[in-house]
Amino acid sequence: MISIRTATNELDRMEGLLHAVSDAYGQGVRSTADYVVEINPANADEFRAHLQALQRQVVSADSPEAWRAIQASFRGELRDYRAKAAGELECLRAEIRTASEAVQQFAESVTASDSDHEAQIKETLVRLDVVSQFTDLNGVRAGIRNVADSISDSIAVMQRSHKAAVAQMRDEIRVLHKQVDMERRAHLVDHATGVWIREKLDSRIAELAAAERGFCLLLVYVRNLKQLHARYSGAIVKACLGLLVKRLSEMLGEKAMIGRWEENSFAAILEVPASAAMGLSRAATQSLSGIYAVQESGESRNVSLVAVAGVIDWAVGVDDDAYQKKLRQMSEALAGD
Repeated sequence: MISIRTATNELDRMEGLLHAVSDAYGQGVRSTADYVVEINPANADEFRAHLQALQRQVVSADSPEAWRAIQASFRGELRDYRAKAAGELECLRAEIRTASEAVQQFAESVTASDSDHEAQIKETLVRLDVVSQFTDLNGVRAGIRNVADSISDSIAVMQRSHKAAVAQMRDEIRVLHKQVDMERRAHLVDHATGVWIREKLDSRIAELAAAERGFCLLLVYVRNLKQLHARYSGAIVKACLGLLVKRLSEMLGEKAMIGRWEENSFAAILEVPASAAMGLSRAATQSLSGIYAVQESGESRNVSLVAVAGVIDWAVGVDDDAYQKKLRQMSEALAGD
């Protein structure tokens, strides 16, 4: 009887220890996500999402195989993020080196040009001083003409040099502006699909409303996204959503602004009549749902995706509160809530 009680106590102790270890491991994964060093916000967000999915696996792990798979995934995520961070840092270093070299070259060219001009002008002044000693009027006139020609040539050279320097500086400024625009765009792009984020869509909607230009908002909800995450890897789900966005973009054309509306939905801003938008909505529901062939590690996976679409139009004079209420109702209906 004592041995049975001892064994039971030992089992309870081992079970408690297992729960404590599981909780500590899960807290470690969560802390890694909470305190990740951000270099590229999109990569950091993706890393956090992967770790959050991994933390859910920790909670449900019930076998040595599951724990080994979790450990392998955790190491892989850390390794991949370190590699991406190293690449981002190297790009930043390269950009700094390029900018530094360009500024140095510009400074050297200006300095060298100014030094040449200074020497030439000093030589001209010496010649002018010599001419001033002439007693022959014709000689003075000829000397002055020569000096004037020299000064004119020097001025022309300085103008060309400065124009070249200014043009070079403008090119550098354009490159820097382009880099800034790329960085701003990176902050407004959904890392998983490459489309705009909700903030960018909201900004465009506000612009159209302020300009009193009517538009339609096409919403597409992926109803089984949660099940896809539970069944497939993050890479497969990401690739599947990318293919869905590609189909939607091909259907709507280049003029439509497409973005990630919520975790399980996308939206497209259409500047077309409501009747045309309704037709596109029906076509989207028919073509976006179905089987998507996705490659992973050289193996093809057929992923079934369930998508539904709907449209809500905005017209001049529409009350904003009423529009937002209709938008919420539409979202809830499409999400299946």
